[in-house]
This record gives sequence, C-alpha cells and structure tokens, in this order.
Amino acid sequence: MKKFINFFVALGLLVMCCGMSQAKNQPVNYQVFSKSAFEAVKHQQLGKPWLMVLWSLDCPACFKELKLIQTLQLEQHGKALNVIFINADDTDEVNLERKQVLVSYEMSKFTNFYFADGQGDLSRYQIDPQWYGELPRSYFVDEQGKFHGKSGLLDEKLIKKWLVEK
Repeated sequence: MKKFINFFVALGLLVMCCGMSQAKNQPVNYQVFSKSAFEAVKHQQLGKPWLMVLWSLDCPACFKELKLIQTLQLEQHGKALNVIFINADDTDEVNLERKQVLVSYEMSKFTNFYFADGQGDLSRYQIDPQWYGELPRSYFVDEQGKFHGKSGLLDEKLIKKWLVEK
C-alpha cells in the first residue's frame, strides 16, 4: 500500500514539474507596471474602446473572469479583443505562478503588466486614486480615453457589448 501511495505522490510531482517546465519555456509578454508604461498604453489606445482587467493569484473570481475572456477571444476567430491585463500581486515571489496563469489562460497574446515588488499601493493610486485594491476590478475605457471603473465579476454580455459589438 505504501508503494502505491508513493507512486501517486511521485506521479503528481512529475506532472506538476512538467507544467512548471512548460510555463518556463513559453514566451510570455508581460512587463512591470509603471506610470510611463501606463501613459503609453493610454495614448496608444486613444480612439478605440478597450478593457483593462486587474487580477490576482489570490482572487478566485478573477480566474472566472480570465476564463471568460479566454473563451470570448477564442470565439473571435483571429480578431484580437482589445484587453490589457494587470496582475496586482506586488511580490516577486509569485513570478512563476503569474507566468503559469498567463500561459494557461492564453494571455500572452495581450498586453500584460504586473505590479513591481512592494509597489502595490503606488500602482493602484496611479491607476485610480479612488481604488483601494478590491478585486476583480476592471475599467472600460472609451474612445476619448475616459475610464469607467467596475468592481466585481464582469458579465459576458457587457464585455461583448463593449469589445465585440462596437
């Protein structure tokens, strides 16, 4: 019986290591969030509607949202949704986990940022001085660059109306 249990423990570790290895080898487009990078994105997106989604590894609802956006992206048959993701975890200890999420939800096609180690409060303030860190948090940004913040899980119909039907 002990050999049987050891076999499954070893198998589980092997599967987990393979997943980590796969995430390490995947090219992932993400960079540290900064005020200048944020300003550049806002300038680049001016004239078109876009969605900014903030997420965290500690936010179960965020993963539902990531899955929803992944599904909507697959339905677009090559047309990219205009979404920018920001990981709100402000510690370097989660780099591998962050990368695994980006790979598993196929987020490397999008612009991705993450808060620098210890810079969570500053980064939140630079995004929205009225936002105190509740997640999930999203911003619908219109063609003129006006931000419309929403706390809580996004609705599929709302995302489609904003990104697909416009």
